[in-house]
Amino acid sequence: MKNQQALVLLFSANAISGFAQGVSMLAIPWYFAKLDISSTFNLLFGIVTFGNIFWGIYAGALVDRFDRKKLFLATNMVEGLVLTAVALSGWFSGPLPLSMIMIVFTITVFGYRMHYPNLYAFAQEITTPEHYTRVTSYIEIVGQATNVIAGALAVVLLEGIDVNVPLLGPVRIEAWEIHEIFTLDAITYLISVFLIYFIKYIPDKKFEVDKGKLIDRLKTGFNFLMDHQLIFLFGFFSHCIFVIMLVSLFTVMPMYITNVLAAGGEIFGTMEMLYGIGALTAGIFIGKLTTGINRVLAIILMIFLTTLLLLFCGFIYTVPYYFVTGLLIGFTNAGTRVLRVSYLFAHVPNNVIGRVNSVFSVLNILMRVIFVMIFSLAFFAESNHIIYAYFTLAAFTLISGLVLCKNYKKLQVL
Repeated sequence: MKNQQALVLLFSANAISGFAQGVSMLAIPWYFAKLDISSTFNLLFGIVTFGNIFWGIYAGALVDRFDRKKLFLATNMVEGLVLTAVALSGWFSGPLPLSMIMIVFTITVFGYRMHYPNLYAFAQEITTPEHYTRVTSYIEIVGQATNVIAGALAVVLLEGIDVNVPLLGPVRIEAWEIHEIFTLDAITYLISVFLIYFIKYIPDKKFEVDKGKLIDRLKTGFNFLMDHQLIFLFGFFSHCIFVIMLVSLFTVMPMYITNVLAAGGEIFGTMEMLYGIGALTAGIFIGKLTTGINRVLAIILMIFLTTLLLLFCGFIYTVPYYFVTGLLIGFTNAGTRVLRVSYLFAHVPNNVIGRVNSVFSVLNILMRVIFVMIFSLAFFAESNHIIYAYFTLAAFTLISGLVLCKNYKKLQVL
């Protein structure tokens, strides 16, 4: 494959930084949950997510304006420096205040908004069309393998372990302090910068840079989607599983585990690991499983499966079933994303892909803000009322699937 070495370095850098990043992003909501202030975190998460709307719009314009390798270097350096500063504060000044923990959360969330549009745009730029599905599958395989490891490590680091291992004897690992987890995260950012620096590539297609005024460049993404409304409809509603998974991970799951399942941090970490295993499986097999099936149809089927899984979370309160949902939703989320991105690669020019993805990203954020603010209400923190959050999310995925069904024939021939 053309630019194979560049892709290997890009995926490696993404995996290394994403590994510790995943542990940090699990540790933060669980830290609030242990203090019994998940509602506070949900409110702060909603505020951060809302602020991310404006950054998301600008980030897409940057992706289509500047060298994508240099943007990767810049974002990793900034995030690494912030993590380093916060971690050092924990080492030298004692327990971190909640404000500094939220700074880490905020810079990471903002980093996502630049990272993923840039990652997909860069991958499209250096990949030939016949390899789009293959490359997007690789992105999922590498990213989700990283999440599996991060989830497994989170199980250990959030709660610690004290077990007897056959042949090895007793193994005891103390739970890490949150600033120690941030230290690990900061180190991986620095390694990522080193790997990205050595990426060399030849673009598959000429990258036509729009050097116009910022406001005009921002309008380009919106105008493209207004002129191609089926792509807009597909891009928004096919993103629904990603919306509900992030909302569940950061706002619903901590309260569901503590209030409904009456379980601890090991369940939270295991769920992240199972999401990753399901997603990894999708990355490996989704291309083969959907051979001969239209991509849009495959996405619709996975959306309806996700709807059923969410509904059952409101009726079946057992850890084994919850684990099954984690595994399967991990599969449907990643499988949908692989097919969705390859579909967009085939229908959106590379010189506007960053801004188009930012439009979808902003709409995705708006939906998450709405859900997060709803689930921050005191009602959901009472007893087992958090189960109604899953009913709400199921309604959203059901509507999304039905909209795609209605427009299936038009999308199929697009």
